[in-house]
Amino acid sequence: MRATLGVMLTLQRRHSTKCPHRKKSPDFLKCRCPVRVCGMEDGKRLRVSLKTRDLRRAARRLAEMEQQSFVRARKRLSAAIEAFHAVEGGRAEETRRKYTRLLNYLADYCTRHSIEYLDQVSVEALDGYSRGRAKENWTWLKELELLRQFFNFCIDREWTTKNPAKKLRRPQLFEANDVEPYSREEIVRIIAACDGIGRSSYERLRARAMVLVLRYAGLRISDVVTLGREHILGNRLEKRAVKNRRWIRVELPAVVVEALERLPQPKAAPEDGTLYFSSGKASLRSLVKGAQRTLVAVFKRAGVERAHAHRFRHTLASEILAKGGTIEDAAGILGDSPATIRRHYAKWTPEYQVRQDSILRMVHDTNLAQPKEQAPTC
Repeated sequence: MRATLGVMLTLQRRHSTKCPHRKKSPDFLKCRCPVRVCGMEDGKRLRVSLKTRDLRRAARRLAEMEQQSFVRARKRLSAAIEAFHAVEGGRAEETRRKYTRLLNYLADYCTRHSIEYLDQVSVEALDGYSRGRAKENWTWLKELELLRQFFNFCIDREWTTKNPAKKLRRPQLFEANDVEPYSREEIVRIIAACDGIGRSSYERLRARAMVLVLRYAGLRISDVVTLGREHILGNRLEKRAVKNRRWIRVELPAVVVEALERLPQPKAAPEDGTLYFSSGKASLRSLVKGAQRTLVAVFKRAGVERAHAHRFRHTLASEILAKGGTIEDAAGILGDSPATIRRHYAKWTPEYQVRQDSILRMVHDTNLAQPKEQAPTC
């Protein structure tokens, strides 16, 4: 019995009435009766005469049939990628864009190296792909996770039997993402820079409100540009995150609420529009790009190096942990999972070290305050 991607074929003899072995099973091959192929192909019963009595010739023809069936059953890499995108179509727009970008890199590499089918993607091929990408640390880790997810998707659908991405070396990271939180002095400069950009007061008010929301709520940029008046209940912000649909519920300082209330209606917005930072007529990607252009102007005027919107999120997470908050507290405030906070945001800071030293000092003080007879001997 042979099995190849849904093909199960075997050789049998069709015993004639004059064959001395006619009462034996068709699987008995030690006679000169005609040879046929029997088995299953793609769930259908197959029985075909090979028009020969020679067993060696029959074996060669069987191999040819299996090869033809194998070629028909092989899944093209391009078709598998298309199917993956179709299944993952319900994810957030930014996530879908990331999947498209990374799998396009894989498809381009395979095309250049004449790799057309899934079963041709070997560990050696992905080794070459990883060298060509020349990424490291968290960037390569996220890309490697997507590759493993994609090949697991293909295995689940029986298009391939292997996940070559599992054999690639996973980068060993000893700390959270290396993004530095903003210092207080940098934040002051950024907020002050909002009053000096653009050509109109609307642009300056918009920039200031955007920065304050990023600073005190730790939102992703996609959640800022989709923020509406229905999400602000008094001094509380309650909104589902665009990326993972988790609830974000945070209390806002008065300065943030005031900045949002001072915002005029966005240009081209309908009279009943509720969004703070957009008219609601553009795509999410266009809104994010527009907000990023505003922030780039602010960061440039502030003179803060390596500044970007997501760095506010790292800053707030670091401050929560430094003030005694737990990983779970930070996860609840930022609308993320504890594992994500631990992986990306639980970064060492001087304030975090001070809190750890304070905790350890209290433990030492308690132990040293014990009576001598109860003091530990080592």
